[in-house]
Amino acid sequence: MAPVEVTTTDYAGWTDCVRVSNGQIELVAPTAVGPRVVHCGPIDGANLLYEGEHLGATDRDEWTMYGGHRLWHAPESVPRTYEPDNDPLAVEREHRGMTLTAPTEETTGVRKAIDISMAPDRPVVELTHRLTNDGLWPIEFAPWAVTVCAAGGRAVLPMAGGDPEDDLPDRSVVYWPYTDASDDRFTRVDDHLLVDQAPGEDCKVGVTGTDGWGAYVRDGTAFVKSIDPDPTATYPDAGSVFEVYVADDLLELETLGPLATVDPGETVSHTETWSIETGVATPDDAASARALAPE
Repeated sequence: MAPVEVTTTDYAGWTDCVRVSNGQIELVAPTAVGPRVVHCGPIDGANLLYEGEHLGATDRDEWTMYGGHRLWHAPESVPRTYEPDNDPLAVEREHRGMTLTAPTEETTGVRKAIDISMAPDRPVVELTHRLTNDGLWPIEFAPWAVTVCAAGGRAVLPMAGGDPEDDLPDRSVVYWPYTDASDDRFTRVDDHLLVDQAPGEDCKVGVTGTDGWGAYVRDGTAFVKSIDPDPTATYPDAGSVFEVYVADDLLELETLGPLATVDPGETVSHTETWSIETGVATPDDAASARALAPE
């Protein structure tokens, strides 16, 4: 079992990035902007995350699609959601990862932080996303963890139901207004929705995500995100827990925490567990989709 190594590295023009590796997978986060993760994948393998054209920039004044993984607060609203994350972070290195904390957002009063901890013996990373209200009045929002994946893969969203004898609905699929529900990038296979990243009109879909996981498979590598949804809570976006957004050159695999009224000084958190598996065929039926479920 290789120990987890936390080192300093340069990445895409940024200096003083933090690299975390356990000999199986590696993750890189910049300290110049964020909090973000800009690289995640197997050792010596391809980056599973999308890399934007401004990756490595340090002189941006507006919100920038650097790519990678980021933390937002839902529901989406312009300009609140698009508060720039271009300032240097406070970084605490730990024996299995790091904590990245951004300055408080000037216009929202929200402070973002991500705690990252890598397992020593498995290709698994835990990310806890924290939003703190540093303002003067209560704010209602939900943590929103957005992973921007590289092009050319297929997302998997489980939608398993409960007791078939129950009379009330137990799951839902939500489409955004710019989305054509008949888009051929959507495929339903029994209790899973498959979403392909391919060029076309932008589209977005959300599900209640009662199974608590979603995946993205690209070039034989599966990236799986797991969360612990609260069935009693209220979620943004008509109850969506998992969401997928597709553009011409990227796919976002997103999770959300419950909506909460956060008083001044209070913090809400949302934890994802990432796992990576290689040698995986692109799922094309319910059995191969179901096989991606984390243990």
